[in-house]
Amino acid sequence: MSWAIRRMAAADIDAVLALEEKTPEAPHWNRLEYERCLVASDPGSVVRAAFVADADGEVVGFSVGKLVAGVCELESMAVACEARGRGIGSALVTAVTDWARANGGDRIELEVRASNARAIRLYERSGLCREGLRTGYYHSPDEDAVLMGAPLWSGGKLA
Repeated sequence: MSWAIRRMAAADIDAVLALEEKTPEAPHWNRLEYERCLVASDPGSVVRAAFVADADGEVVGFSVGKLVAGVCELESMAVACEARGRGIGSALVTAVTDWARANGGDRIELEVRASNARAIRLYERSGLCREGLRTGYYHSPDEDAVLMGAPLWSGGKLA
């Protein structure tokens, strides 16, 4: 399977929603939330960017970042089960961090389900560190969130 990371387009939203539905650990957003990621924000407002992993015309992963006051939050990310283990997750994290850095970001943060060991390992390999725990953060099922973060720097990698 060959794949490439690109900015999300409006035509990708149905596929992103379908992938999200098949991924219980992913945040579940509605169409409007993804549409907001595609619209240029007014100066001083929240800035978002969304990326997809495209494998021969099929969306097999996505990531969404939000940038506020120099801090990028990796808000949502998922990779299709059949596409995992091929570097797509790392590439999606890199797409968000590169975008954040190019737009003045100096830090990245996220929350991840405490039981999602695979995602935690991915984020640690990407340079993020565990910084805390938010008890009872997730629902359906109820679960704690591991808080992770790292500074960004202009050398092209997480610090």
